[in-house]
Amino acid sequence: MKPVSQLPLRTLFFVSFFLASLFSLAQNVTVRGAVKDANGQALSGASVTVQGASKGTVADNSGNYSLSLAPGKYTLVVTYVGYLTQRTDVTVGQSGAVQDFILAGAGELNTVTVVGSRSVARTRTETPVPVDVIPLAQVVNEIGQVDLNQIMNYIAPSFQSARQTIADGTDHLDPAQLRGLGTDQVLVLINGKRRHQAALVNVNGTVNRGQTNTDLSAIPATAIERIEILRDGASAQYGSDAIAGVINIVLKRRTGLLEASSSYGFYDTKYPKNYALYKIQGKSDDPNVRVTDGGTFQGSLGYGFNIGKGYLTLNGEYISREATNRTGTYTGQIFPSVNGQNRDDSIMNGRGINRNTFDIRAGNSQMKGGALFYNFALPVGKNGEVYAFGGYSKKDGNSAGLYRYPSSVVLASNAGKYASNVFAMYPNGFLPNINTKIADFSTAVGYRTKIKGWNFDISNSFGQNTFDFGVSNSVNYSQFAVNSSPQTTFDAGGLKFWQNTSNADVAKRYDVLRGLNVAAGLEYRIDAFGIRSGEEASYKNYDVPSGVGPGAQVFPGFVNTIGDTKTRNAKAVYVDLEQDFTKAFLLTGALRYENYSDFGSTFNYKFSTRVKVVDWFNLRGSVSTGFRAPSMQQKYYAKTNTLFITQGGSLTPVQAGTFTNDSPLAGLLGIPKLKQETSQSYSFGFTAKPFSGFELTFDAYQIDIKNRIILTNNFNGNTSAQIKQILDAQGATTANFFTNAIDTRARGFEAVASYNKTFLKKHSLRTVLALNITDNQVKKDAAGKPIIHASDILVNGGQLGNYFSREDQSRIEVANPKDKLSLSFEYKYSRFGAMLRFVHFGVVQYLDASTTPIANAFDNNTLESLDQDFSAKTVTDLSLSYDVLKSLRLTIGANNLFDVYPDVQTHSSNQSLGRFVYSRRVQQMGFNGAYYFARLKLTLPTGK
Repeated sequence: MKPVSQLPLRTLFFVSFFLASLFSLAQNVTVRGAVKDANGQALSGASVTVQGASKGTVADNSGNYSLSLAPGKYTLVVTYVGYLTQRTDVTVGQSGAVQDFILAGAGELNTVTVVGSRSVARTRTETPVPVDVIPLAQVVNEIGQVDLNQIMNYIAPSFQSARQTIADGTDHLDPAQLRGLGTDQVLVLINGKRRHQAALVNVNGTVNRGQTNTDLSAIPATAIERIEILRDGASAQYGSDAIAGVINIVLKRRTGLLEASSSYGFYDTKYPKNYALYKIQGKSDDPNVRVTDGGTFQGSLGYGFNIGKGYLTLNGEYISREATNRTGTYTGQIFPSVNGQNRDDSIMNGRGINRNTFDIRAGNSQMKGGALFYNFALPVGKNGEVYAFGGYSKKDGNSAGLYRYPSSVVLASNAGKYASNVFAMYPNGFLPNINTKIADFSTAVGYRTKIKGWNFDISNSFGQNTFDFGVSNSVNYSQFAVNSSPQTTFDAGGLKFWQNTSNADVAKRYDVLRGLNVAAGLEYRIDAFGIRSGEEASYKNYDVPSGVGPGAQVFPGFVNTIGDTKTRNAKAVYVDLEQDFTKAFLLTGALRYENYSDFGSTFNYKFSTRVKVVDWFNLRGSVSTGFRAPSMQQKYYAKTNTLFITQGGSLTPVQAGTFTNDSPLAGLLGIPKLKQETSQSYSFGFTAKPFSGFELTFDAYQIDIKNRIILTNNFNGNTSAQIKQILDAQGATTANFFTNAIDTRARGFEAVASYNKTFLKKHSLRTVLALNITDNQVKKDAAGKPIIHASDILVNGGQLGNYFSREDQSRIEVANPKDKLSLSFEYKYSRFGAMLRFVHFGVVQYLDASTTPIANAFDNNTLESLDQDFSAKTVTDLSLSYDVLKSLRLTIGANNLFDVYPDVQTHSSNQSLGRFVYSRRVQQMGFNGAYYFARLKLTLPTGK
């Protein structure tokens, strides 16, 4: 805690020094005024710049601005997210000038968007496809969440992300979805350029198993101006991954404003830790315990510099998040039996410990890290501009696995061969930890200009993500064979992914009818993936005859079996047309051809339209095809362990684990080479603005996806002599692979209603109601059985359930909420503000891993004994803000104010002998309880 307590002092010293340097350059003549909307509401953060010059500033929390200028005539340009840009000529005399601004077009739904169109930016109610715009810079101070995944989870109903627990690397990188589809079926852009993915692939039993993420938490929320979410297939426009839609993150470009913020929060909650003892063993004690944990500190500092007529913004952020723990009390046997009797109680009493000593950690992982992002542009020549943006982040994470109880140590170390050695190090067993180091770097550079009406944009974007694993508080049992005091920490190796994308884009608007925009471009991309082996002790079996499992307990290290870093390239060409036939009728079309060096070519199209029925009511719709290339992680991820079994009286090394899709073993089992997923999407909806301040959008959609890639379960030879023979011949006992296995269909609708009202002159209230309902299904045949693309060898060998089980199916259909609704109220009066938000998460369902895929996830006739429905839950957030000074804002609040939890697990087997009170397989909103926070934000215009 010491470094955290020192951070505010360091920040204050830096701010004071920085301000002193900036104010020393101030001029004596000042232009000042206020920026407000048509209802008189102050627009904090509005940008005020001098056209054709490098000077600018932003409005403070009261909407006031000041700008130092030499006497003369100027054109001031005022912009604010969601409002129309205003340009005003101002004459500055010897005593300065006063100029107020009233901006038109209030309302989030009017926000001008960039994503989804290469034409002149349109307001979101005028776009032919649905686009959400989240003015993050305006709302981030009012909420308690600090990382981007969790912020978006509570703001955007179509976006779903919940933290996982005891899931190896997935504990440290939250899976996220759009419209209930995969984490890798949504494309992420920054400033309109493709963002690289993370190196990690989710291989444990969580939602989005077998998929890769884009690490949104690597991007500091305080560096973002706004987020645009295109909720429509867009592969024809942007390429691979854009099946569910596109998330475009727009970085800040403000100058002349120093922003510093600091927040701290913690969980204070009550949950039934002793639920299993209370319910199963009939204990009369109260099962609930009170917990305070998960302390989270966030600090940020940002400033925008004027560079000639350009700008450079720098934003840094540090986050320290402590772990949370909502484990249940373990009810199983802890110590080895004594003379055939369980002596747990007497042993614990003699050692002065109890069952709490043997708790696991079920909850948020610990995470500490920082990031620095930049955004730069500089005009060159008459019409040109050089630009660059990117950043670096580093995060260190810590999570735990399952406890190695003394009784399990005896079993795991070959019937006690090494048990005494382990007990000498860990008398009460041990809880092994997984430590991660995640580094992320990205930079994009480009040049744009205008020649004879054509807009040219040439750019190159590079991004790299490394994900390294370490193990601590553990042991490799077999290492005792060569070392009586073996190591307890291990370097377990890691994963690396990098991507380089080069683009050349052109666009021009022609005066054809009401306007024709023509755009075209070329793209060349290289993807690369590699595996780094861990140190020998992390994976090796030093005592082969003993039969002890190899490697470090909790996470045996990687062994690089794929050789050098694997690469591929992709080349693409596209054309995009947007024709306004009349003021009321817009038609767009896009075509894209893309060729991959590893699986061939794909051709995609998109057509969309918008019809203005009356001035306040628009109809819109689209039809498109899409694709997602198999990720490099899915093609080349491999993690196998060497085991030794007795064959013919001698020990034989065999492999078990995940093999690459192109391995000989995959071919022998009939697993085909990976190919792209393809999609067909349809959407139809309307937008309406029937009266002042009210806006409504509604969009229905259907997305059919063929050849979705999954990670199979482990194949074995238990049901087929032929399969056993194949595995034995390849030196394997079990094996799983990535493969194109299923077809799916997503159907749903989304609606957003917004109402802004100013009353009693100075009071304003903004209300937003947003709803998403999605039904994802694996496609079925005429008999209602799932269609599974499996080889005859596996089907005839009784391995279909291992290929794709009902639990795999349930992750797609019912493990995430089918419906999600949010209702928020934002009230402002003078220096005071309040935010009240309700987020409703629909029903989720856990389905046991039966070997028989299901016809209907909610058909009770097919339920297994361990299946469970988890009822819908509503989470309430509340925050109160006050401007202590014009430039200093204080916010206090609570997330999950009423301490709402998911339903507890009712089946003892799912509780794992009491350890898991809440399910770690299906998620609604996590299980941490009420979170209380306070935040300070300093906003200081420098007048430069």
